[in-house]
Amino acid sequence: MPPGYSSQQKSAISQFQNFTQADRNSAVKFLKNYGWDPEAAVNGFFSNGSGTANNPGVKSSLSKIFDKYREDANSPDTAGMEQTMKYLGDIDVSVEGLDFLVVSEIIQAPSMGEMSRQGFVDGWAALQCDTLEKQKQYIQQVKQSLPSNKAAFAKVYSYTFQLAKTGNQKTLPLDHACAYWEVVFNSPLSAVRWTSPSSPWSEWWVEFLTTQWKRAINKDHWNQTLKFAQLTLEDESLSFWNEESSWPSIIDEFVEWVKKDKRGGGENGDAMEE
Repeated sequence: MPPGYSSQQKSAISQFQNFTQADRNSAVKFLKNYGWDPEAAVNGFFSNGSGTANNPGVKSSLSKIFDKYREDANSPDTAGMEQTMKYLGDIDVSVEGLDFLVVSEIIQAPSMGEMSRQGFVDGWAALQCDTLEKQKQYIQQVKQSLPSNKAAFAKVYSYTFQLAKTGNQKTLPLDHACAYWEVVFNSPLSAVRWTSPSSPWSEWWVEFLTTQWKRAINKDHWNQTLKFAQLTLEDESLSFWNEESSWPSIIDEFVEWVKKDKRGGGENGDAMEE
């Protein structure tokens, strides 16, 4: 007699089968291996070569979808801002939300508000989402799982820096970086909500950047900020930080600023809140 499954597990099985077209036994096997996380299980399924990401039929279907959104006959493999926004609307993605960054990472968008044929086709083929409806369902699934999936969130966070850059620039203007940090750290979909009842970290961070730092943000700054944010949520006293640590200067200066201006610790920062 087959084992009983909870309603949440039954939903995960249904989602997995819908995206992969796998049988029920395979669905249960992969879901168990990935802790009943449907997004991780689907990704694992295709990563292991069980899917048909290289199926010419899948890629052909996706290429035809892309053709609906390209607008310039002289650039057949690129979709500009207007058509990309139309596409996002068609799959119920908010251009102001974290789900927009999720889609951008999937399709490896070359820049904000643009799509390339190769990125669109390869990204969705890897997930076996060869219709708009499947893509819409996948994003809804991600929105449910992302708040508890730090690994998936980290992928989106990391790609956001690449997405937000302009051309060959190696840094982000400070105002752009602050805007994206507010999205990734404050969204209900975020796996790292950078705030606590006693320490509004993300507010402090933006205040520090705009009043003290006042400089552009490079990739190391961006990546190290996520690591630092997670540690502050585990240890609000900041005891993990010391002057010998290999943090970038932006983090060192922020810690000193918090100690002096927000924690009432003066120059030595002794009066840290618990």
